[in-house]
Amino acid sequence: MIKLFGILDIITGIILILLFYFNITFAWVFLIYFLIKALIFFSLISIVDIIASLIFILALFNIHNVFTIIAAVWIIQKGIFSLLG
Repeated sequence: MIKLFGILDIITGIILILLFYFNITFAWVFLIYFLIKALIFFSLISIVDIIASLIFILALFNIHNVFTIIAAVWIIQKGIFSLLG
């Protein structure tokens, strides 16, 4: 199950990066997944995930900045660590 979360996190981070270039309508599905996962497995790290989810929401409305890239890198590295762990 952890590996599945890792793969979905990597896909979520990639979609967040792709939102710079494309309007991806199904990105809401990955946002909802990521936010629900952060709320279910609540910890100190989940607070950062919730902030990343808020940045994801802004990206869905075409509001991008450096924090969008930071959030995407955070989500992708979290997915990679889930796959390695």
